[in-house]
Amino acid sequence: MERGINEARSSFEEEYYGLERRDSKAVTPTPRGPLKQVTFDLYLHVIYANKTAEGGYLQDDQIKQQVDVLNRDYKSANISYNLVNVTRIENADWFVNVSPGTPQEEEMKQTYHKGNSSVLNVFTANFNATDRSLGYSTLPSSYLREPLKDGLIIRHTTLPGGSNTNYNLGRTMVHELGHWLGLYHTFEGGCTGVGDNVDDTAPESSGAEGCPVGRKSCAGSKTEDPIHNFMDYSFDSCMTHFTPGQAVRMHEAIWAFRTQRPPVENTVVRTSTTSAPLASSTSAASSVASTSTSTASATSTPPAQSATPGTSTVDTSVDEGEVETGDDDSEAPFLAEGADDDLDENES
Repeated sequence: MERGINEARSSFEEEYYGLERRDSKAVTPTPRGPLKQVTFDLYLHVIYANKTAEGGYLQDDQIKQQVDVLNRDYKSANISYNLVNVTRIENADWFVNVSPGTPQEEEMKQTYHKGNSSVLNVFTANFNATDRSLGYSTLPSSYLREPLKDGLIIRHTTLPGGSNTNYNLGRTMVHELGHWLGLYHTFEGGCTGVGDNVDDTAPESSGAEGCPVGRKSCAGSKTEDPIHNFMDYSFDSCMTHFTPGQAVRMHEAIWAFRTQRPPVENTVVRTSTTSAPLASSTSAASSVASTSTSTASATSTPPAQSATPGTSTVDTSVDEGEVETGDDDSEAPFLAEGADDDLDENES
């Protein structure tokens, strides 16, 4: 069972990231000084079949816990997330049939994707019966070719308190978000070669299962496998950190692909013409707790097998203090006035 879950976590990633890697340049981390704070706006799209936990309906407190996990786990990398909006979409077809490359994925993302390459879109769903993945993500470079596919799709049972045993502390979203920011698996390339292009992650022959403390999967290795790294396949409870090198690589990827400019102090990666207050990790994570809710009907054109052909019920939750106005798709990323284009020099 554990092996099945482990393979499920990677069932799509191996093919998807392999395709991406062949046509994108690796962003090799270089020594830098202290990394400046970067904040991404987050749009969460909850796809559900019915208003039950099994049907994919996520409650506000569960969403709050997930954003808390993101901000806590990325704090050491000086990256944070500002929850701007939660949209709950009742569409049984999308919920049970969405998978990479399906018509459901294309329609879902074309309908609800927000912003440009500097805005994080996360969809939660269940995936189809043949797809046992826990989640998947696009890499930064793919935005130029398929901008509306940018973002994450996460199995709803992996959020904190979900029913996916050993994978229900929110670390699936942490892991997939690492890919969205340019990280590969710690076991990329196995025991030889450049691996994940990060010097301070030990080589590893394959993804870890469970929490195998002391594991050394590469012959002659003097270091233990990085089983506690967020980019391995360990149980959620076993994952604890990113390395400093991974933090640098993420900031390099942000610079190269998600802002087109180097990270600068107190950068808020936004795409609107009106600036909302910069939220702290706590307030950003807590924003969903005080949402106002409205219900609207949105017309869509699902495939013929849709359980609810032609319509999706949309329930939008908005934190009135954080929502910004403007054209999300056309504006350039917002950077603090007077921001310096140069990264700090290396400090030992």
